[in-house]
Amino acid sequence: MSSSTNHQDEFTHQFTHSEFERRNSIVYGSVGKGGLYIPQDFIKKPSSAFESDDEIESTPLLASAAGRKKSTIDRDIINQEREFLKDNHIAISQNEDEEVVRETFENVVKSKALPKTKPMVELKHLVKSSIPLVLTFLLQNSLSTISVVSVGHLGATELAAVSMGAMTANITGYATIQGIATALDTLCPQAFGAQRYHLVGGYFQKCTALIFTVMLPILFLWSFFGYEVICLLVPDKETAKLSAEYLKYLVPGIPAYILFECGKRFLQAQGVYHISTYVLFIAAPSNVFMNFFFVSKIGYIGAPVAVAINYWIMAIGLLIGTLYFVKPEQTSSGLSPLVCWGGLDLKKAFSSWRKLLGLAIPGLVMIEAEFLAFEILTLMASYLGTVALAAQSVGSTMASLTYQVPFAIGIAASTRIANYLGAGLSGPAEVATKVALVFGLFISIFNFIVLFTFDRQIADIFTDDEEVIATIQEVMWLIALMQVSDAMNANSAGCLRGQGQTKIGGYVNLFSYYVVGIPLSIYISFYSPWKGSLHGLWIGSVTALTIIGVVQSYFALFADFDKLCEDARNRTNNEINV
Repeated sequence: MSSSTNHQDEFTHQFTHSEFERRNSIVYGSVGKGGLYIPQDFIKKPSSAFESDDEIESTPLLASAAGRKKSTIDRDIINQEREFLKDNHIAISQNEDEEVVRETFENVVKSKALPKTKPMVELKHLVKSSIPLVLTFLLQNSLSTISVVSVGHLGATELAAVSMGAMTANITGYATIQGIATALDTLCPQAFGAQRYHLVGGYFQKCTALIFTVMLPILFLWSFFGYEVICLLVPDKETAKLSAEYLKYLVPGIPAYILFECGKRFLQAQGVYHISTYVLFIAAPSNVFMNFFFVSKIGYIGAPVAVAINYWIMAIGLLIGTLYFVKPEQTSSGLSPLVCWGGLDLKKAFSSWRKLLGLAIPGLVMIEAEFLAFEILTLMASYLGTVALAAQSVGSTMASLTYQVPFAIGIAASTRIANYLGAGLSGPAEVATKVALVFGLFISIFNFIVLFTFDRQIADIFTDDEEVIATIQEVMWLIALMQVSDAMNANSAGCLRGQGQTKIGGYVNLFSYYVVGIPLSIYISFYSPWKGSLHGLWIGSVTALTIIGVVQSYFALFADFDKLCEDARNRTNNEINV
């Protein structure tokens, strides 16, 4: 245990979560509608992540208290505590020493001198914390959205094909990569926390090698048998042909995507969260430009070509950022990330995968379950015709885009609630939960009004096909209505994450989608008197999301906050002692 850790043990009523840390630990990637729950919450973590005693670092580098004190993560937490004291009219100078802030915060909490906190104070903090998250998530979501927009004006078939191609890529590719990569969320932080720094780089190499091995036959199928595979799923041959082309031209970018996903987790385990965000601010605008430019010059295949190139921009950007733009004082340990890189060792990378697989397989199952819940609707739409599939593509894209706003609010709320509970402040945690849910409701009403009022204008952005536009307008009221349920779902999920009750969200998601929502969609769309339209698909989704939102909100609102404080304290103590 480092000297800095010993020093931190003196304070038992402190905030523990940074906005950077919680945001990046939740979001899986730039595709799909991730973040409803965390796979690690369903995986029993091993008592030791290490293969054998001979893997112990012979001369571990200890994080100095000074380095810790100057870290980005620590500084963010201190600033949150400083702002909280200021909101409660406890004088702390902006230039006050960090130790003074910690001591003042500790003493005030212990003395129980703090009021319960005011809803307007929590609302102000929530808005302030949410704005940068909303911007980041919208940029992230744009990586997949722009392809739909750029291709949509080529025709209904092209719009349907890009949706089917993206669905196949999500289920067979992205979900596989992200699911296996979740193992690093456990292994790398454990190794880094134990100061066995070379193991962090070792696990990064092992996981990357494992994903490449699993993805190799999948990429082979995408390259040479994509058409045959998609024909098994899609009745329209022309749509299947174009979808297969999408996969084929996406293949060169997948290795870069693998490196980015694993590299991002390699850095996050060391408290480096800002580099991946900076890379995104470069890649997202680049993706927009390349999509429209390539589609205008070479047609439909320009979209996957642009995506593939931008994945390499992301991977190379992450590497350059790590090598040249990460200063030791910006990390939570005061160390350079290169401390964890012991050099490339392919022999070790392709061996001893047992512990890695033990964590990767459950993570893969959970991510696939979440991806499938949304992509099955796209698959069902393909059996309603090309126009229906094209309209479904636009509807799904808009639903995913608008979801980013309440999702960001949920992430910000989870940080605030987790910090209150970790500090033993049950009253403020309860107020923060209520404010987050009410604020999310207002956001959902705004989203509803925008989608319901501007249905024609939104459709025009994606396509020129009048038949597709008419179909979009027919179901847009349902997509707009879904905003209320979806926002309630996203915000309550954030509250449950902050409360440490994420398993509730995971179980209710699985039940609502696979037992209620999807079967209902299938019945209404294919077997009921109203069969043959997209309405059934969205009615099933709205029903599932309503169940999720109501159940999660109930558990979040009526939790025993005193017990949650005790649970949070126990979790923190266990993490310190690992």
